[in-house]
Amino acid sequence: MRWYPFHNPDWVTSLFPGCIWHKSRSEKKVYLTFDDGPQPDATAYVLELLDSYGMKATFFCVGDNVIKHPDLYDRILNGGHQTGNHTQHHLNSWKTNNKQYIKNVKLAESSIKSKLFRPPYGKLRLSTYNSLKKLGFQIIMWDVLSGDFDVNQNPTVVLKQLKKHTKNGSIIVFHDSDKFLEMLKHVLPEYLQYVKDNGWETATL
Repeated sequence: MRWYPFHNPDWVTSLFPGCIWHKSRSEKKVYLTFDDGPQPDATAYVLELLDSYGMKATFFCVGDNVIKHPDLYDRILNGGHQTGNHTQHHLNSWKTNNKQYIKNVKLAESSIKSKLFRPPYGKLRLSTYNSLKKLGFQIIMWDVLSGDFDVNQNPTVVLKQLKKHTKNGSIIVFHDSDKFLEMLKHVLPEYLQYVKDNGWETATL
């Protein structure tokens, strides 16, 4: 089982202070986000579940998936949700030169009309960060990582950590990926009920 932080410590967020790691701690709001879609089964499931709770979210979409599933992308927007750029081909900034990475982001922007950006894997070179800022992108990170991508993780542990670390202004990462749908089905309904029971409003970024 791999290790990863469910909650980002201060030293991590200090590396890129120009990124948005969370929103106001004084407002009773949380910010649900979903990465890697749109994908047929997972995105449809998430949208139906959010609608049943009357909740809104921000979807960081992979441009190639938007091209493959334009109906799902339109459904996200028509549902009152927000979208953001997650590159065209889910690139890892640490393994991609700056010029190629920015070209890929711009390609995704042609189908994702948004200046919100989240780097895949949360990995970003300083040079790429600076280039994105110059292009006017608002870089959205997170302060709560669900762990739904870890198929070997116990869903009970995932839920426990989500509940433990969620607070006012939290930006929470899930994935609307078909690969992780089973974990999402275990975790997301109970978590959304927890959000509702604790009086948090969900908002888009």
